[in-house]
Order: sequence, then C-alpha cells, then structure tokens
Amino acid sequence: MIYRLIKNIQRQLSLSKVGKDLLILALPIIGAHLLHTAYNLTDMIWVGELGSGAVAAVGTAGFFINLGWALASVITVGVNVKISHSLGAEDHDGASRYTIAGLWGVSLLSAIFTSVLLMWPDEFIAFFHMKDAHVNEMATSYMSIAAWGAVLNFMNLLFISVFNAHGKTKTSLKASFVGTSLNILLDPIFIFVLDLGVDGAAYATIIGRSISLLYFIFALKRCSSIRFKGYLPHFDKIKSFLIVGFPAAFQRISFTLIYIVMGRIIAEWGPTAIAVQKIGVQIEAFTFMIVGGIMQAVTITVGKHYGAKNMGEIPKVFKAAWQIAFSVGVVTTLMFVLIPETLFSIFVPEKESIAMGKDYLLILSLSQLFMCMEMIAAAVFHGVGKTYVPAILSVILTSLRVPGAYLLGFFTFLSLNGVWWSISGTSILKGVILFFILKAYFRKNNLQFEKVFKFGKAITDT
Repeated sequence: MIYRLIKNIQRQLSLSKVGKDLLILALPIIGAHLLHTAYNLTDMIWVGELGSGAVAAVGTAGFFINLGWALASVITVGVNVKISHSLGAEDHDGASRYTIAGLWGVSLLSAIFTSVLLMWPDEFIAFFHMKDAHVNEMATSYMSIAAWGAVLNFMNLLFISVFNAHGKTKTSLKASFVGTSLNILLDPIFIFVLDLGVDGAAYATIIGRSISLLYFIFALKRCSSIRFKGYLPHFDKIKSFLIVGFPAAFQRISFTLIYIVMGRIIAEWGPTAIAVQKIGVQIEAFTFMIVGGIMQAVTITVGKHYGAKNMGEIPKVFKAAWQIAFSVGVVTTLMFVLIPETLFSIFVPEKESIAMGKDYLLILSLSQLFMCMEMIAAAVFHGVGKTYVPAILSVILTSLRVPGAYLLGFFTFLSLNGVWWSISGTSILKGVILFFILKAYFRKNNLQFEKVFKFGKAITDT
C-alpha cells in the first residue's frame, strides 16, 4: 500500500512542471540542510564517545546557541521574502538595498547576542539545575567558546537567505559543504587527538563556519546578479523586512525558549533523558531539514509570484510541494516505527538511553506527516508576506507543550513519555489547523484549492 502510494506520487510529480521547478530550487537547499544534519549527527557520535554526560552538556548549551539562530531569523526571513518580492517585480535595486540593510542588521544583532552569552554563561546553564557538577562545567565551557562563532553563524545565515532568494541555491550548498566537511574532519582531532573534549567540538565548529563565510565572500565577487547599492543601512528597508521577519523570528525565539523550559522539565529525569532528547531531535531533523529545504523553495517561489502579481500559481506551488513533503514524511515515519532502537544505538551504547530513545521515536512518528503539512502551509504564508499567521498559531500551540509535559510527565503513569506525547500532540494540531487556515485564505482570495492527490490518474494541470 505504501509502495503504491509513493509510486503514485512519483507519477504525479513526473508530470508536474511546478514540482520539477521546486525540486531544482530545493535540492541544493536540502543538500545543505542534510550536510548540517550530518555534521550534528557526527558531532553527537564523537561527543557520545565521551558519555551521555558530554552529550547532555552540549545539548544544554545548544539550547542557547540555537536561540541565536532564532534571533537571526528576524533579519534573514524578512530579507529572503523581500528580496523575492523585489525580484518578482523586477526591482533589482530594491533587492540590492535589502541585502545591504541585512548586513547592517546581522552585524549589530550578532554582536549583542555574543556579548550577552559571554557575560552570564554560568547563570544560563544554572537554569537547568542539573545535579552533575561536571556536566555543568562542560556545558558552560562549551557555550563560552561557541558564543564567539555567533557572528560567523549570523553572517552565513544572511548570505544563505540572499543567495537562495536569487535562485543561487547551489552556491549555498557549496559554502555549506566546504565548511561542514572541514568541521566533520576536525571534530575527532580536536576532541580526542588534542584531548580538548567538548571544547574541541566548539572550536571545530567555529573554524568550519569561518571557511563557509570566506566561500560566500569569494562567491559574491564572482556573482554579477547580486549587487550592492552603496553601504548605507537603508533604514526604510530595515523597517520593511523587520515587519515581515519579526513574526517568524518571534515564533522561532518562542520555540527555542519553550524548549529551554522543556529541557528544564526533562532534566528532572537526569542527564540521560536530556541526551535522549538531544539525539532524538537530531534524528528527527532529517524530516525537518528535507522538508525545510522544500519550505524555503516554496517561500521563494511564492514570493516571486506574489511580487509579480501572479497569484493564480500559488495553489499549484502548494500542491506540488505537499506531494513531495508527504513522501518524505511517510519514509521517516516508517523508519521511526520499524527501526527506532537501531537509529539510537548509532549514537549511544547505553541500554537505558536506547530504551528511552525508542519510546521517543515511536511517539514522535505519529506527528511527522502533520509537521510536514505545517511547514509547507507556513511557507506559503511566508511567501505572501503574512508570516504572522503561522507564527501566532505555532506560538500558542507550542506553548501548550510546557503545561502538557508537566501534567503528563509528573501526574500520570506516562512519566517521561508524557513529555514526548505533549510534543507529538501539539505538532499534530498545528498541522491540521494551519491546513484549514490556508484553505480559507485561498477561498478568500478566489484561488482554486486543488485536491492534493487524485489517486488512480495522472495530474496534468500543474
């Protein structure tokens, strides 16, 4: 049944020009995402050799490092959308000004973020109340080093947004490849050969990101289509992309802060539980990263159609994207259900961690398809500049994970599994509700909401 379903999707996509165009744009983005995921997984494998305590330390510090990624999106998401709109309207000077404004924005924001992390590293880690003093020490040390890489990370994220908006997703892939490959090679050297432990992983990351940034700088010199109009900050452009980027950033920041609180709840079950959650998120990232690449391609494509006032094409983009995302969700769901122990045993040898990890993946398998739906629907809203729609829904439902985890974890027989159920359940709700909101948006704007699947016959109208 599953085989026939996937073959049907393949037949439909083979006849869909929209699907082909999306894949051409998305594949390099997906490749870059998978490289990043491969690095994270490799990093966890090497750090895992130091024990669950080391994984817990990196995972705990990672909550705050990921907050930087969320903060950067206030600029990167807005820049990506506004450049797409400008290019769709053939306003190349406008696209150039948005690029300059974005550079000013990330420079200032990354400097502030780095300063805050370096001022109070002990206080941030102490929030989790971990009982193991050595784990706390490793987490503080890791974060103090990784904080210096925030400027590099913010700049790389901006250049990825700029190049992707111009359709040059292969450049982003190449930059990610050179940086991530070096990072993967340096990890075991710094961690074990130089005997730096978790600190070595942080140093390797900074070096890898430096190389990626250098690649982007050289690529800019060879790229005639990405132009710069002076060096002024263009405050009108900053205001414009902040209006678009703020809801998406608020969503990501809220998500990260909520997960910091969730991490505090999970810490009640000890460092092993934190390690399981950290590894589980990295495994689940295969779905997130692949569909995330499609999501970015949808945002760019929809943004250009919106800028060109070609709204009738938007439902076709959504349909083609969902068909691709659905097939990805089916595969990852089956993996989580059929081989959860095998997946976790790659990263940690302890039987207790593997048993906890099995429960995590089985419970999260139920929400993979709904997460895919949420991401594709959100991409459409991002493309038309209505980033606040998915942001409001996501913040509300993701916030419910905290009381849900607390009640199910501490007041039912589910214990730690109750935390996983709160995550999976809210993901399901987000996917279902956002789908119907998107359907209402299409209807309001007199856009045809085509059936996503027409099984048994080929699709030729897209």
